[in-house]
Amino acid sequence: MIHRVLATSLTILLLSLPCAAADMADSGDHARIPRVSGSEIIGFDQVPYDAGAFLSAGDDKKPAAVHAEGARTRILYLNKSGDTPLMVQKNYETALADLGDVEEVYVCRNDCSGHILSTTFWTRETMLPTDGLKHPFYLLGFAHTFKTPSYRYARVTTDSARYHVGVFSSVIADNNSNKELAGRTVSLIEIVEIKDFKATLEFIDAGQMRDAIGEKGHVALYGIQFDTDKADLRAESDATLAEIVKVLNADRSMRLYVVGHTDDVGALDYNQDLSLRRARSVVQALVSRGVDGGRLHPLGVGPAAPVAGNESEDGRALNRRVELVRRK
Repeated sequence: MIHRVLATSLTILLLSLPCAAADMADSGDHARIPRVSGSEIIGFDQVPYDAGAFLSAGDDKKPAAVHAEGARTRILYLNKSGDTPLMVQKNYETALADLGDVEEVYVCRNDCSGHILSTTFWTRETMLPTDGLKHPFYLLGFAHTFKTPSYRYARVTTDSARYHVGVFSSVIADNNSNKELAGRTVSLIEIVEIKDFKATLEFIDAGQMRDAIGEKGHVALYGIQFDTDKADLRAESDATLAEIVKVLNADRSMRLYVVGHTDDVGALDYNQDLSLRRARSVVQALVSRGVDGGRLHPLGVGPAAPVAGNESEDGRALNRRVELVRRK
């Protein structure tokens, strides 16, 4: 499989290959996420259920650890000579896009805090089993023993699963105790697979919308989908939008608030703005389908009105929604 060119004259290939001869015994690539060509596995751990650690932007905009539970795979790759952390990140950016719908949660390049990276992923309690390293803890245990770190945390949705993926890549410094790796890039890949994840929730038709609004004054819609971190409506939203138009055409006196909701991942101000922009996009889409814009008012409340806990992925999926609320 050939991926996009990384620069005008350089391409690295991500390939689904059998284990290289130099790979750690009883290790292997993740079934859905390939390695960067020429790299070898020097650390590996895979368990059917565990909590994985990832970095996200906290309320103070500083990175903070978040966790996801599921089938957990951790792989430490030694990249081939000449590969840089940025090259590795670009390759995984492509690989994740090939896997499914990508939500980029947190990315840092070169300006990453090495301290938070090392204390989150490579303490004596969190480091994974390695092979061939004389001093495995010192490989990534201290920020001054590696340089130019890059990190990416993304959530990828497919038809059958949700994947949390963290990619930490850095160059081993000359003062690292593992002298034989000085100047080489190592990449720690963490993957948590949430199986049986429901990519889209139950479709609600016009009759169900009308009944819910009549009984409760509002209805939550999960069939309206947006591009990741954007307010652009995806084509999958057309069926739900058509049902909303039917409801409004059947009752010409009905006026609605169109309310955007998000989960609590990321900064509050950002989520507030994103939810409003998404609500406005829905209003615009309905107006383009013939609905009088005066009957619709967009609102964005960000994560302020959750219907489930944000600790689990299923809860966050329920919180990311658009609601129609009856107004006078």
